[in-house]
This record gives sequence, C-alpha cells and structure tokens, in this order.
Amino acid sequence: MQEPKYQKLADALRAAVCGGVYPAGERLPSENELVARTGYSRQTVRQAMALLESEGLTVRVRGSGTYVRSGPAQRELTHNIAVVTTYIGEYIFPNILQGIQGVLAQNGYTPLLSATGNRLSDERRILSELLDKPIDGLIVEGTKTALPNPNVDLYRRFALRGIPVVFINGYYPDVDDPVYVVADDRRGGRLACELLLRRGHRRIAGIFKSDDMQGHRRYAGYAEALVDAKLPVDDDAILWYATENREALFDARLPDALRGCTAAVCYNDEAAMSLLARLQDGQAPEIVSFDHSLLAQMSPFLSLAGPKERLGALAAQKLLNILQGRVEHPAVLPWEMPPECAKDVGK
Repeated sequence: MQEPKYQKLADALRAAVCGGVYPAGERLPSENELVARTGYSRQTVRQAMALLESEGLTVRVRGSGTYVRSGPAQRELTHNIAVVTTYIGEYIFPNILQGIQGVLAQNGYTPLLSATGNRLSDERRILSELLDKPIDGLIVEGTKTALPNPNVDLYRRFALRGIPVVFINGYYPDVDDPVYVVADDRRGGRLACELLLRRGHRRIAGIFKSDDMQGHRRYAGYAEALVDAKLPVDDDAILWYATENREALFDARLPDALRGCTAAVCYNDEAAMSLLARLQDGQAPEIVSFDHSLLAQMSPFLSLAGPKERLGALAAQKLLNILQGRVEHPAVLPWEMPPECAKDVGK
C-alpha cells in the first residue's frame, strides 16, 4: 500500500526537526505555508501536524502556531547501556557481546542485556520496559529486519528523549537515519559462490533466511556470481526459510533443492549443520557457509569468517562517540575467507 500523504509530510517534517532544520523552540511553517509549498490539502496538513503533536515532537500554541517542543533537561548520565540481541548465550553472540562489553567496560559503562528470541512482540515488550529505565543508549540487533517493523514508533520515542541507538547485523530502514555496524553480506554471498565456482561446481544450491536482510543480501551476492558465470539462478535449487520453520522446511524441501547440485551456499553454520544432518548416503555436496563458528571448525564444510567481536566493539564505540556529541555514520565490515581456501578467491 502507498504511504498516506499526511504520513509522508509528517515524515519530512520529522526529518527536518531531527536534522536541525527546525531546532527546539522554533515555529514550524503554518498550515497555509505548508499547503502552498506541498500542494497538499489543508486536511492532509492538519493530519500531519496532529501526528507530530501526538508523538510529543511539537506543541501547538493557540493564536501563535506550532513549535518544536523543547527537549528535556540534560539527562544525568547513568553509564548504563541497553544491549538487545536476538539471542545471548549461543552461537556467535558471546563473541559479539564480548566486543561490546570490552569497549563499554574500558569507558566505565555497564551493559544491560536482553534477548528478543527473534520475536517482534518480545522486542516491543523489551523496548517499552527500557523507556522507563535509566539508560544512556541502546545497541540493538534488529528482529526480522527483512519485514516491516511495527516497533519503529518506540525507536522514535528514544530519539525524542535524546537516547541514541546503534544497530548491529541488520537495521530497520524505516528508522530515521539509522547508525549501524553490519557485515558486507552481498559481497559475502558473492565470495561464497565464487569459491565454489572456482572449485569446478556449476549447479550450486542456495539456502537462505527469508526474514532478515542478511539472508536477502547474501542471496543477492550468490545470484550475481551465478549470472556473471553465465549460469542460471534456478528457483528450484533455492530454499528460503524463516526463524520458526527451518527444521520443518528442511525436512520437506531439502531433497528437492539439492537434486542435481554438487555444492551449496548456506545462510550460516547452523543451517549448514542442519543440511549435513539430513544428507543421505552418497549425497555429499560441498558447502560454503557463514560465521566460521565452532560448528564450522568441527565440521567438514568451509565458512566465511565474520567480524564478530570487532563488530560488537565498533558498535559500542560508535554509541559512546554519539553520547560525546560526535556525528557517527554506518559501517560495513568485510567477510574473510578461511585460511585454507583464501587462495581460491581473488581479492
């Protein structure tokens, strides 16, 4: 569905306020001015202004106009940083959290850990609770970042309170000017597929996660490598799964996806392990995966090494920089080939 006109206007005004075009205490353009500038109806303009007022961003003064609400008094720092990830104690998350905690500890900050279980409802509950807690900022791993997020309104409330957010692994495009630290997943998907192509494979299956942006970008790189090699991107050889249905879908669809394939690119090491567990006798495609976790180091497949601890450390440093008044920007970190196969892929 197309975004309503009043929402578009509200988004533009909100971005102007957050970008400093209209600082705290300054009057916004009048209804007449906005009607003349945008060509929207007076009713549309009123709806947009009412939305900004309901969010607490503006205040209407009778007979004078609508003003950007003055920010709250300078908050006393609590030296608490909320860290919200999908999981905490398993897979690659201890490495990421170690990177975050190391930087925070060096600067006198304490992380407050929460996990969403990759559920949007749990993310909303956690964010709502954090709005009432004494924190200076948030580091967030987005939940199902390939899907529209119903919790963007809460992130805007943090922004209005002057509480910065830095995203890791993925982010929400609907959040205004997000700062994030992610891996270069499109390039990673290409590297994984190119490695298998250089090893002589010509029919390569793809197994990707559908509900986060990492899966989509790894797929994009995989598909680009096939197209550049003048090979088809075969829908029948691609399996998309979501957080909740991986095991059931692998049981039902893996044999068909792997039919005729001599290799596979897997979304991550967990997916690669699930694939291996279902291989039948004599069925042994070569696998390239992502994360280079302990699962990969103990298994007969190759896995690209991700910047786990570095990613966490950089996100924490960016958040601290923002708290010190510095302007920060997103960062995209490279995947690295494991040493045993680095020679197979050109830079």
